[in-house]
Amino acid sequence: MNGQRYIPVLKASPKRLFDILDCVYNHPYDRDNFRECVLRLYPGRDEKSVFRGMVIPTLRRLGLIVGYEGTIRSSANGGLLVAATNRLHDEGLRVLRVLLLEIDQDGPHLLDYLNEIKSATQKDIEVKVLPTLVNVSNKQGLERVRDWIKYLLFSSLIEVCEYKLRLNGDTIQTSKVDADERGKEEVFSSILFQSYKELVSTQRGMVSVDITELRHTVALTYYNEHLSIVTEKQFDRMLARMPKTTSEYTIFFGRSMGTAEKLFVLDGAYYQTLGIRFSGR
Repeated sequence: MNGQRYIPVLKASPKRLFDILDCVYNHPYDRDNFRECVLRLYPGRDEKSVFRGMVIPTLRRLGLIVGYEGTIRSSANGGLLVAATNRLHDEGLRVLRVLLLEIDQDGPHLLDYLNEIKSATQKDIEVKVLPTLVNVSNKQGLERVRDWIKYLLFSSLIEVCEYKLRLNGDTIQTSKVDADERGKEEVFSSILFQSYKELVSTQRGMVSVDITELRHTVALTYYNEHLSIVTEKQFDRMLARMPKTTSEYTIFFGRSMGTAEKLFVLDGAYYQTLGIRFSGR
């Protein structure tokens, strides 16, 4: 493993993740009830250590929430994970594997490392990874590596065999297929248009929609109608490749007027909203 690596700080146990996500999903834009729901999962623990110190940072670093204070709600990835989990626990794990795979490709690269060496003890991994971590002490680094391993084990992306960690070949392969948007592009434009119209119909006179909300609606439609996983990254890649002007429609984008999360990037520019003009309308 050459070069620097970033591993997110994940304080909340993966075993609690699905229950915590239910709290977010059931109480959007409602910090007080979201907090009370979380605290019921950790009886006897105080708000500062559990809610503010553990749950919120973990969800944010996994990309499962957007918003702050009274505007916290599920991101597209978070909503997708809840929908899959509500269908079947194994479906929730399937989505979680794809999300963790994407994160690992961006920062930790622990799965790549295990792919190279086939198997290693946790101690071997710690010794190899610690020197590559960016701006963290050894103690902080150890915590991050160990917590990341817990999430990979929980999701079954890796497994223990004869006291060593190794990739779970079956789940790795299916997760790579799920993480690839090729094959999903055929219906992308129709689902995008359908989702856009649903969102616009709830707005008074506004023809642009927030891209974070559009991602959420598109992801749920793909999953509910096709049992297909479309993450935020996949959505952005498909939208970037989609023609923006044809004889049937024109797609236009709006820039952020202030601080915003999860902006859509196209040709080096950052956008917060999307609008569509349909021909003949």
